[in-house]
Amino acid sequence: MKKDVSRRDFLKTTGMGAAAIPTTLIGISTQQVQGQAATTVDRSAVIAALGDTIIPSDPGDPGYRTLEPYNITAEVMKGLTGLSDDNLAAFNNSAASFFSGKTFLELSESQRADYLNLIIDGSKIADQQLRGQLQSVYRLTRIRVLVIYYQNYPEHRLPRDANDVPILPPGDTHQITNPNTDRLVTGWDVAGFRGPLTWEEEERRRAYYKKIDWVE
Repeated sequence: MKKDVSRRDFLKTTGMGAAAIPTTLIGISTQQVQGQAATTVDRSAVIAALGDTIIPSDPGDPGYRTLEPYNITAEVMKGLTGLSDDNLAAFNNSAASFFSGKTFLELSESQRADYLNLIIDGSKIADQQLRGQLQSVYRLTRIRVLVIYYQNYPEHRLPRDANDVPILPPGDTHQITNPNTDRLVTGWDVAGFRGPLTWEEEERRRAYYKKIDWVE
């Protein structure tokens, strides 16, 4: 059996990666983080890296990054306007105190998973304000990433009118507004959900049940 742990399993092993972090660094404070770098931060890059860590993409194993050509990070960011640049900068820069001066964006894929484990566990971040700040960034982003990814993005994005009602193609009377096709792998495919029945499948099932002689 393989002994290596997939990046997909990092949330199930909270603290595993954090255990390797030197304990001499647990006294990091909010003031130290703010003094290490300015609060300017590449919001899109940080959110994209978080998304890829939460839902990894590997060869033959599509995930969050696979949908970047379809602007998934831009969609995720629409729901994170309340997340300040200061909070994201603190999240990015705080990694430097645990990973030899490297920011979150400079970490390897496995180190990013370790960093999230460290934040989730929280015991190695002595400053309560900073700990809450980092955990808030992680939790808010995680919720938004999971919601967008597992709602069949981007195949659910039919054109919509001013009232946010899907605009169906001309002649489409079957009202399937969230189809799941085989054109790309979405969260629905990863979860094994086929999506709404196609019109052909509905007709097949109707024909099948019409042949059944129901007995009361």
